[in-house]
Amino acid sequence: MKRFMTMALLVVMASVAAFVYAGTPIKATELPKAAQTFLTKYFSGDEVRKAEKDQGRRGLEYEVDLASGAEVDFMENGDWKEVKAARGKSVPAGIVPSAISKYVSSNFSAQSIVEISRKRGGYEVELSNGTELKLTEDAKPMPARSGGGRRAR
Repeated sequence: MKRFMTMALLVVMASVAAFVYAGTPIKATELPKAAQTFLTKYFSGDEVRKAEKDQGRRGLEYEVDLASGAEVDFMENGDWKEVKAARGKSVPAGIVPSAISKYVSSNFSAQSIVEISRKRGGYEVELSNGTELKLTEDAKPMPARSGGGRRAR
């Protein structure tokens, strides 16, 4: 009985946490202007299927799912944070720093960038073959972050 009550309490707590931290649905017109401009410029003709705002660790964030299957996350000011291309497509070339584009085409010529996210100190990109790269804006490997990280057990 004690085990059942513990499990029930955990389920209730998880449900409450999911509800509290779940994104709030919004209309595409409620996105920051910069986000709306980004979507018009790089995903013109692609309909917003779902848009949500959410309280992230660094302030308000927005998540947008497009009809094509592409996904874009925005920061509070409307700058893109992460872009995932639709299946079989690449992220828009205009958002990838030129040095990173050149690096990928030189070293992974048959691959395209299917996901890109801004990280402290640079970018994380995923290629069509699943390779993940962590690069600075000038396409140098990002230094490993020291301290504060979790260790694998």
